[in-house]
Amino acid sequence: MAKVKEIPNVVALIGDVVSSRGPQRELVHEAVLAAIAHTNEQVPQYDAIRVTVGDEIQGVFKSLGQALEATSTLTDQLFGTAEMRFGLGGGDIRIIDEDRGIQDGSAWWLAREAINSVEELSRQSGYDGVRTAIRDERPAAIPAADALVRLVDVNLSNLRDGARRSLIGLLRGLENAEVARAENISPSANTQRVKNNDLRALAEAMLALRTLP
Repeated sequence: MAKVKEIPNVVALIGDVVSSRGPQRELVHEAVLAAIAHTNEQVPQYDAIRVTVGDEIQGVFKSLGQALEATSTLTDQLFGTAEMRFGLGGGDIRIIDEDRGIQDGSAWWLAREAINSVEELSRQSGYDGVRTAIRDERPAAIPAADALVRLVDVNLSNLRDGARRSLIGLLRGLENAEVARAENISPSANTQRVKNNDLRALAEAMLALRTLP
């Protein structure tokens, strides 16, 4: 029997589809697969994101910042098609069977606890827009991170579709004129979107979260 491999101080990600905009389940699945492929190309990971059972996806990252960048990238890629919720668990993983991708360990247990908690929390009044939870037991853990991602989530949920697309442009580093052209609006109209919705401050906060250890 192969020796179990232990990987300390990583962040496990579990995600699932909360809702989709449209009845066609196959189209949502294809969109999720495309979002995963794009995210795996853009965001460094320890173990690439993959679909497991049904709508659930899983991946492993070396830092919380990378895991949060992955959730943000997935969310942006699926915007207008489907919403996802995420549970992030910081801890250790144990590779039981590398060929079959079978793992367990505290990072996975905590990620499961996190996604269950965010599902329950989102049903409570005032938390409708919450989509992310963190349970982190690594030495590098930052306790405030869980509350900070909730704040980002609810701010995102309050944006109209146009403002959300302008925010995505900011996060991608696009110039104002580029975003305006893609939106078929004037540069001054996009500037007003950014100003009226405080998008620069929100984008800065989201980018800062990506630097967490």
